[in-house]
Amino acid sequence: MAKSASVFFLWGCLILVISCSQHVYTGLLTYEEYYRKKISGPYILELDTEEGANLLYYGSMHTTKLDNPQFVDIEKRWQKFQPTVAYSESCVWPLVRSREEAISRYGEQGLLRWLASRHKVPIKSIDPTRAQEAVYLKRYFDPEQIKIFYVLRQAVVNQNLGKDAESVGYVNRILRHLGKIDYYFRGNPRHLAEFEGRVHQLFPNLKDWKSISCSYFRSPNSANFLSKIHRKLNEFRDHHMLRRLLRELGKGSRIFAVVGRSHVVVQEPVLRSEVAHLKKEEKH
Repeated sequence: MAKSASVFFLWGCLILVISCSQHVYTGLLTYEEYYRKKISGPYILELDTEEGANLLYYGSMHTTKLDNPQFVDIEKRWQKFQPTVAYSESCVWPLVRSREEAISRYGEQGLLRWLASRHKVPIKSIDPTRAQEAVYLKRYFDPEQIKIFYVLRQAVVNQNLGKDAESVGYVNRILRHLGKIDYYFRGNPRHLAEFEGRVHQLFPNLKDWKSISCSYFRSPNSANFLSKIHRKLNEFRDHHMLRRLLRELGKGSRIFAVVGRSHVVVQEPVLRSEVAHLKKEEKH
């Protein structure tokens, strides 16, 4: 009995330490505030501390079109900034042989990976893992909704990357992966046929789920569960991104990070406040 009690005590302490390390910041813009800004094009934030730590936070447009001017802009800013570490959105993307292939396959994240490799700069993901995201989301949403959300979100990503809409092997991979993360996700839909049947029931006006519009996720007035999950997940991601950036700034790094534009705009008030606070501490 004593051994069992001590195990529970240690486990409780571990949970407390983990929860305390996940600091939640106040001051993020709401997405209503973001939409009211009506920003067009990339959004770039540059901050520095008294001790030489710097951040160039590039809020990009998701595109794979080689002639988009943001790619030249990213390269020029990279050369001038001379980073010591890079952070990419979602994951560390695959490395390919050329600049053109990097952009045409993976957009701005592919270019960032190519630049980091070319200049021997370490690159990290700024995002939580899918497992961390899914475990967080299960506090608020039905497992079926979460599984459908992840598959449909990937359909939007594939459209942005210009991938073949008929290649749907990722559906079963995502559903299997979620089922392995937690028993909570082991129910339906478990494979492509179940997924497609349920999407047809839930979204009868959606003619082809593989071509789903991002408006299903991002409309400020939408009441569907995709929009609700998207917002809740972005809140979680924004806090995770902030923790990673501020921790890296505390090390004195020169950070070049590329993420979708909305994240930079939403996080900017917190970053400015935290960096100002950091400067005051450095002076003392």
